[in-house]
Amino acid sequence: MASIDNGEHRCVVNIGHFRSGTTTLAEAAQSLGAKACRTYQKLPSLSQDQFKALLQNPSQEVTSWFKNGGKLEILDITKNNQLVCDGYLALLPFLGVKTLRSLQDEALKRNISLEFVATHRTIESTVQTELQHWIVWDLERKGGLDSRERAELENCLRKRAQEHDCIVQELNSYGFLKILELTDHIEDEWPAVLAEVSPFKQKEWQDALTNASKRNANPPLPVEGILLTLRLGLGQQAKANIAAIDRLIGQIELDWLCRYVFVVALDEDEAHGREADDLIKTLYALKNREGSQLVSFRVLTNSPRKQSDPFPACRVWDSMAVAAREQGADWVVFLGHDVTITCSYHYRAIYRSFLDISQRLNVPFGFGCPWWNDTEFPGFPSFPCVGKIHFEIFGRLIPPHRAASFVNQDLDPYLHRLYSKFHASPCVIEATLSNKIGGNISAAAARYERVPCYKWQDFSSQDIEPIRAYLPYGTSEAILVDVVVPSYRVRLDYLESISSLRVPDYMKSTFIIIIDNPEELIRKATMIASNVEGECMTLEKSERVLEEYLSRSGNIVRVRCNKINIGASASRNRGLDESAAEFILNLDDDLIPDEDLLLRYGERLLDIDDTTIGLIGLVRFPRQPRLPLKHAAVLMSYLTFMFEIAETKLYDHPAWGVTANILFRRSSVRFDLAYAKTGGGEDVDFSLNMAAHFNGGKLVKVPEARVTHPFWSGSIITLASHFFNWAIGDGSLFPRFPERCYWSFPNVPEMTLLVAPLGIWNPGFFLFKLFLTFLAADLFVDIIVGDFKHRCDQLRTGTNSAVRRSTLFYLTSHMLANIYIVVLEYGRLWGHLSRCDLVHGFCRRFDWHCGRLPMAPHDFRRREALKFLLFSVAILFGCSGGGGVLYDLAKCFWEIFNN
Repeated sequence: MASIDNGEHRCVVNIGHFRSGTTTLAEAAQSLGAKACRTYQKLPSLSQDQFKALLQNPSQEVTSWFKNGGKLEILDITKNNQLVCDGYLALLPFLGVKTLRSLQDEALKRNISLEFVATHRTIESTVQTELQHWIVWDLERKGGLDSRERAELENCLRKRAQEHDCIVQELNSYGFLKILELTDHIEDEWPAVLAEVSPFKQKEWQDALTNASKRNANPPLPVEGILLTLRLGLGQQAKANIAAIDRLIGQIELDWLCRYVFVVALDEDEAHGREADDLIKTLYALKNREGSQLVSFRVLTNSPRKQSDPFPACRVWDSMAVAAREQGADWVVFLGHDVTITCSYHYRAIYRSFLDISQRLNVPFGFGCPWWNDTEFPGFPSFPCVGKIHFEIFGRLIPPHRAASFVNQDLDPYLHRLYSKFHASPCVIEATLSNKIGGNISAAAARYERVPCYKWQDFSSQDIEPIRAYLPYGTSEAILVDVVVPSYRVRLDYLESISSLRVPDYMKSTFIIIIDNPEELIRKATMIASNVEGECMTLEKSERVLEEYLSRSGNIVRVRCNKINIGASASRNRGLDESAAEFILNLDDDLIPDEDLLLRYGERLLDIDDTTIGLIGLVRFPRQPRLPLKHAAVLMSYLTFMFEIAETKLYDHPAWGVTANILFRRSSVRFDLAYAKTGGGEDVDFSLNMAAHFNGGKLVKVPEARVTHPFWSGSIITLASHFFNWAIGDGSLFPRFPERCYWSFPNVPEMTLLVAPLGIWNPGFFLFKLFLTFLAADLFVDIIVGDFKHRCDQLRTGTNSAVRRSTLFYLTSHMLANIYIVVLEYGRLWGHLSRCDLVHGFCRRFDWHCGRLPMAPHDFRRREALKFLLFSVAILFGCSGGGGVLYDLAKCFWEIFNN
């Protein structure tokens, strides 16, 4: 390994396969003072195509590389080193003996004497260590292997190792190289061979190899803990269940690298029967067969319970997990014997996920809770893999102070939520399985009566402190924001734009879509899955079809459908109950969000303090130069004011915001179901109750968090009907928040109710005249107090999209806007009447600014006083026999209308 006397430079070239002791040999040489090089450190990095080619067609790729500059690279590297190995050199045998001899001859012309050796191990151990190496160094991802190529990785590595082994044995038979067999005693077997090709003595090599081999021993493969509990049954049923367990184990062992312990728990009445003995014999046979991947197994007996008691699956899971840890499991997962594993490299994928977590957070291997991808319940952590560090932190699977809380539900999302905060609970997309029983509540009947843990979301928020204390100081934490969308319309384009929102790296989000129209869901799901013929589209299947459709963006989407229409508030509550996030973003299903909506909210969430209970985004209605009259009137009516409150300068912290685009902290507050199904007032109620819950917390405006709300479809009458129904609901606010109400003069509907008896002889004509009078009075007062100009400004905001029309257009829009408002007030009065609550509603107004504008009630009352004065004068004038031109005109219109 040094220059020899005749001036030649001697270099040992190790063309042994990867992971066959090459690192140990290189480090031993360096410790003796030789200059050693592992060529992957010197040669250019590989493209993904080259990487795959070296795996799948090594002979062709190495030959191509050698002809296109690789030969010169070898000569340059060997000229400056005394030992080289790894990289392309490990695959040089694929060039054949003729090419290798020509390389040797070319080196001699440059005064370089090449001595070839090949470190070597059995093919099976080569494949095993290579697979582990691919996992540890994340080569599957770096090489861009798709799912099919990952499934075939073991076979590709084995084929390459077999071909390499055949060629090396052939070269050895020619005397071209010396084989260094990797065994447990290389310090006794390699030194004699290495002393022949280097200037170092056998004893020196022995000492160097002893030290290097200790440092480079392959780390043991982590052990997976498989947990299982079931009722074995008797006779044929027991045989079928044992066969199902055998089938499951066969699927586990499809991942050839997998090493696992198996813990099964049986009920007390079955644990000592013949069927249990048959199960134990089956497990013993699996354990003792040649090449077994089963490290150990254990059979537990469940605690006795009354027949009427629900099955305590969570506590059984806890006991089995502790037993698996005692058996050396690095992570545990609770499966069912009827689960079907559909990924042949599941162990490798989960192993890599734990490594990712360890490297990203700088913590020991085994921290975190990655979870299997359950294709029957996508987006839900039905099968979490709980790492061994969890047991160091909490002592058991279930923290002892929560042991009584979990019976047989909600432990899986609880565990997931504990680690989501620290980016340590990812879905391992590749590790797929199918769970036909249990899992999704709406998918199939469970094996036992479900007993939910109703406060698990709160527990998961409270129990993260021990995990936070374990992590290095300053570890970044995720912001947990779920998006809840109730949907009656099931507009696929809108739902798809919402589900495709870009989620920032520092945020974890689940999109929870609550469908409140089962018939429409089935219709849309049938349309999506139209290529599937002859298949009955059930409600449960429809949920899954839409879920898969909306998940194409890569986000986690959860679709739930109510059995019957229960309304927007109840649907939002279901979404809140589904979520365990710190914050919930409420969106409507008839809007188009900006792609960066979550990013804009996230930027503000990074800066808020504990006094902030939520963020109000902007719900922008489109402006355009040729805006239709009916839509211009909507804007001039102020009915969209609170939708666009985020960009108003009237005050910094609104008391409430519409649920079309508003984010709240997680709390126990829920939407009141007393409000109309279609909405109206529930957003005000919720916001005010949230503020009370947090002792006066504030809402912060985020105008950058923008969604576009198209105008409601339909005619003027349809729009007016929408506002009428809207106000029926928001009238429920009056008795609930009397402190936010104030008295005022009668408005149009209230005046109508008061004076209607005066027109008993001709009620239709009388009310029609009254209505025209009120409209005229409305418009007159608005003009003299300057409200008309302010309403016009609602259309003129913006530049390119501003509405710029004639004065007549603005006047007509204003009149139509007043009609919308009057119709809305009629709806509110009708709501008060239907609830028999005129005491709280008649001549009472709600302060929609909730005290943020102290003079607002006074200013509103002043305008209504002027209108009331004009109303009264007109009524007195009409009843005294006058009426003039206005009444003659009204009569003319009335006769035309009747004819």
